[in-house]
Amino acid sequence: MLGANLGLFATIIAWGSTAPVINELLKQTDPMVLTATRSILTSLVFFIWLQVAEGKTARYLEIPWRPVLILGGILATFTILFTYAIKFSNPINVSIIVAAGPVSASLVDYVLTGRKPSKAIYLALPLAVLGGIIASVDLRALMNGESAMRFEGGEIFMVIGVFLWSLYSALLQRWFEGVSLLRRTALTFYSATSIYLVIAAVLLFSGIESLPAGNFDNKYLMFFVWSSLATSILGTYLWHIGVRKLGIIVATMFLNLISVVAILVSIAFGIEPRIEQLLGGVLVVIAVVQVQIRSMVVK
Repeated sequence: MLGANLGLFATIIAWGSTAPVINELLKQTDPMVLTATRSILTSLVFFIWLQVAEGKTARYLEIPWRPVLILGGILATFTILFTYAIKFSNPINVSIIVAAGPVSASLVDYVLTGRKPSKAIYLALPLAVLGGIIASVDLRALMNGESAMRFEGGEIFMVIGVFLWSLYSALLQRWFEGVSLLRRTALTFYSATSIYLVIAAVLLFSGIESLPAGNFDNKYLMFFVWSSLATSILGTYLWHIGVRKLGIIVATMFLNLISVVAILVSIAFGIEPRIEQLLGGVLVVIAVVQVQIRSMVVK
């Protein structure tokens, strides 16, 4: 269980940096072009990783096409919505909405399994959501009569995306019987990549989006590699391990820490962390820990 928790914390560190990093990349690259190119690099590394880890079995095992295509479609839709949410909103507002993760996970788990959340979950859900919201609100601006949260339109994309991510995570654990976690993750990324490429090609040929002009500096290249490898490969793989060990609802509570990490990472962009982020993070940790302690006591 300790390893699963550490893995989820590593995932949140990776994912917490995603929104501010992609926000910087979108200043030079159109959304679908960025999504497609990031996914090409991600899929390539997944392919090499899979060959090294599983060798020939990775090539000869029969591919479960139906779950691969379905989950690839869900993953692709989530990623596209996430990117456009950042494009038409801002990283902070996106982080606020991620606080709904535990709620969406609880609903998805109930729909798929018919299993009602435990009492510990009922106690933790409002605490975790409250922590995520507090971490994302600027109380100083609120006290000065300014808007602490300004919604800009892209937030609706993330609202839908939060539910899709919970659905993707839950179904990936339920399907693919006899297939390793690494392989099922890689296969869904391959499927999603094909979707990105088709959509990006259509947008390019129609003139809606265009290829970047180039002249990328080292910072852009570093952000591109980080968002492609650390957030998509390391983060996603460790996430699925955490979901398998702790369950989708408990694992999703960690998502509330994304807003805290996003602000801390933004220090590199000249933004100092506020006490609200730290307080919100403490509430989320308390929520997650109490669920796990209660679960161990019950067992």
